[in-house]
Amino acid sequence: MKRKVLIPLDGSDFSLQIMRIVLDFFDPHDISLILLRVAPPPNLPLDISTSRDMLIGSYPLSLSYEAYSNAIERGYSEVEQDLRALREELLTDLRPEADRLREMGYAVKLEVQFGDPAQRIVQYANEEGVSLVAMATHGRSGLNRLVMGSVAERVLRSVSLPVLLLRPESMAAVKTAGEKLALSLGKSGALRMAVATDGSTFGQRAVTLASELHTIFGGALTVLVTTSGREGAVQAQQIMKDTVALLPPDPKPEAVPLVGYADEVLLQYLQNHPVDLLVIGAFADRGAGGVNAVGPTAHRLVQEAPTTVLLVKGHRHSFHRVLVCASVEDEAVVAVGAQFAQVLGAKLDLLHVMPPSAAPYLATDPSATMDVDRAIAQGTRLSTKLHEWERRLEAHGFTRAAITLQPGSVPEVILQRARDGDYDLVVVGSESSPGHFPGSVANTIVRYVEQSVLLVRVHAT
Repeated sequence: MKRKVLIPLDGSDFSLQIMRIVLDFFDPHDISLILLRVAPPPNLPLDISTSRDMLIGSYPLSLSYEAYSNAIERGYSEVEQDLRALREELLTDLRPEADRLREMGYAVKLEVQFGDPAQRIVQYANEEGVSLVAMATHGRSGLNRLVMGSVAERVLRSVSLPVLLLRPESMAAVKTAGEKLALSLGKSGALRMAVATDGSTFGQRAVTLASELHTIFGGALTVLVTTSGREGAVQAQQIMKDTVALLPPDPKPEAVPLVGYADEVLLQYLQNHPVDLLVIGAFADRGAGGVNAVGPTAHRLVQEAPTTVLLVKGHRHSFHRVLVCASVEDEAVVAVGAQFAQVLGAKLDLLHVMPPSAAPYLATDPSATMDVDRAIAQGTRLSTKLHEWERRLEAHGFTRAAITLQPGSVPEVILQRARDGDYDLVVVGSESSPGHFPGSVANTIVRYVEQSVLLVRVHAT
């Protein structure tokens, strides 16, 4: 039988961080997961036991016991209704995480209980034959102040089975969408991907590419089919039918219809249903521009989507050569680009452009060409970063020879390298929030390169 792993959650994002630790340690074939939410019960109405017309001290008034008893029953009935409603609400909160885990192959059971958190966790662990309790040691709500010396310590002292704790100081919280994507790519079957189409040519190419990536990376794929509502029911149904026909038969990804302005309904959906990667092509408003045109809808999604975006452009939709463009702080960009290239079996080149403003972290004239060995030997901030990039590349089967340092204007050098290098995919980081994106290097790359672009979010979310 599978070992049972009990995971107490409190509804906060922090408490969910324990999930990635459990998924790294345990295979779906070895364990079943129990997601436990403990909440305080609704309070018993005060007027049940304090109504002056029913009691004197602790004794019922003459001829009023029946009325008093009925009031007690009504009060407890109301509490029971509140408990049922609250239990269902808490179960609803747990179901998206449970669905994600089941798609990854894990057996998942949901439990909601009321009372003292530590007591309920210990009681459940002892009574249900749990093999391991895995929990975060800090939360914002529900399991209040889940820190050493409080709930976590009481659980440790009270159970006779292993307890896996994630302490705040042991792991920095993942803050960017790029970091989340890098973690998901590093765990087989953990990637949550969505692809959006309105039935136009580039949108359907995006669906085909997303299906291929889903086959390679695994995880969950959701297909978002947008219609404006003006096409009529017959046309909308045809778009859905044509899109579904592009999907692999087993397992069939979920197809979700969205009606309205494409950018608005997609951004709203992504806010309510977070994913690690959004795949899009140009929409019908692309017009008849050149190969690098994307149109306003795709451009707004690239600018404002709360996740990393793969924008399908040009005529190539299989990736054999990948250009990763990294600034000094772009660790997540390097991680994502290296994992993509490794899994796809693609050749990778990592380009770092040294702008005139690079003087603070270079010990030489930033206008001079510099090889990687020389840069590392200087012991500067750049050399430290190059060591990190080298280790990251080696972990995914690439060498220092993949790294190129080149002086010049950042967007101009990247665009020239993309044109001359015969690449299929350009990977670039976006450090700008949506309001500042139009003036960013990433925006220039999205607008003017002819290749598909993987825009990795590296600004804090």
